[in-house]
Amino acid sequence: MILAVFSHGVCAQPYTPDEQQTPTSGFVEPEVAQQAAEEALSQIEGLDGAEAQVSGSVITITGTADDASVIDAAERAVIAATGAERVKNDITLSLDLQDRTRGAANRVSQRVESWIGYLPVIPVAVLVVLIFALLSWLLGKLHWPFARFTRNPFLQDIIRKLAQTVVMLSGVLLALDILDAMALVGGVLGAAGVAGIAIGFAFKDLIENYIASILLSLRQPFRPQDHVLIDGHEGLVTAMNTRTTVLTTFDGNVVRIPNATVFKTTIINYTTDPRRRFGFVVGVGSDVDLAQAIEVGTRIIEGTPGVLETPKPAALITKLGDSSITVQLYGWVDQSQHSFGKVQSIAMQNVKAEYDRLSIDMPEPIYKIRIEGGQISHTPTPPPMKGPEPDSPPRSNTTGDVSRDDTISTMSQQTGDQQGDENLLDEQAPAE
Repeated sequence: MILAVFSHGVCAQPYTPDEQQTPTSGFVEPEVAQQAAEEALSQIEGLDGAEAQVSGSVITITGTADDASVIDAAERAVIAATGAERVKNDITLSLDLQDRTRGAANRVSQRVESWIGYLPVIPVAVLVVLIFALLSWLLGKLHWPFARFTRNPFLQDIIRKLAQTVVMLSGVLLALDILDAMALVGGVLGAAGVAGIAIGFAFKDLIENYIASILLSLRQPFRPQDHVLIDGHEGLVTAMNTRTTVLTTFDGNVVRIPNATVFKTTIINYTTDPRRRFGFVVGVGSDVDLAQAIEVGTRIIEGTPGVLETPKPAALITKLGDSSITVQLYGWVDQSQHSFGKVQSIAMQNVKAEYDRLSIDMPEPIYKIRIEGGQISHTPTPPPMKGPEPDSPPRSNTTGDVSRDDTISTMSQQTGDQQGDENLLDEQAPAE
């Protein structure tokens, strides 16, 4: 076995047969070095026929060992006794069953003796771990130190657990130092790293959603009861936990969207600004006075209950079709005071009624049917019925309840209450 080890501040380098074997400054005489090496080998239990040969700065050791640990121990002993820079380890492992059994027994016995030597300090190490465990538990009971960092209870809990972990890990490291077993830390950390990578791949989605929950808690893109559109799902925000964001749709359904999706997708928050514009299309005939159609439409929308005076309603000609012209009408609603859907519905009814009263033609689609090889009896098309004259008494506009409908909001609050402490949304936290 060829090893590179350190002894007495001198590096023991691997032996290379082709290298010129020249004495090194500070190296003892070959006879003295050989005697010291053989004396050191004689002290190794489980090593038979041990010999040492010195050639320049290289010491070659031979013999038969009853255990692999004996081979390494012999090399270390020679380096410690002679300060050699190069050791060629030619010690072989015995193939005799009795020798191997005796060697294994000696190795186990040495380890048991080593463990017995730690018995006086084991209670001290255990006591240290228990004290730090108690400190970690007491730290977990405190809330005010972590509330100084953030108002979000989810983030407070994360910081609290990190602090508890640091305290507990400090106790374990101190206990290992007392037991003189700090070498175990490297192996444990290496194993933990490999296990962490495996767990990360196995639970990729869970970890991704958990991290997204932390980021969403920091950003606060919405609050409880906000009207949002997320990934094609529209409704009121009910709650957010460590895995999903919960919405209550306007159909009364509860939708759970993974937080990773919420974090990456586009979010439309209709509650950030309560003013929202509605719009609908009206088709009028080609011979209609378009200026009159626009003026009538905007005037009717202005008079509809729930429509805001500012911004003002508007109308646009958006399409010139073969049989009709498309008029797009717009109005604004304060969603915090009125129902968006109710106001839009009443506005559409009032515009239709006023167009009918003023004989503003809203033609239906016209289809022409042609039949080959046959005859069709022609029936004259009766003239269109004229509506009332413009100066006829105006029809009363449709009125109705345009107040907010809080049915879904109540359902959403009830669902949110069922989440308990798992709801990560904070109404007092600053919004994004």
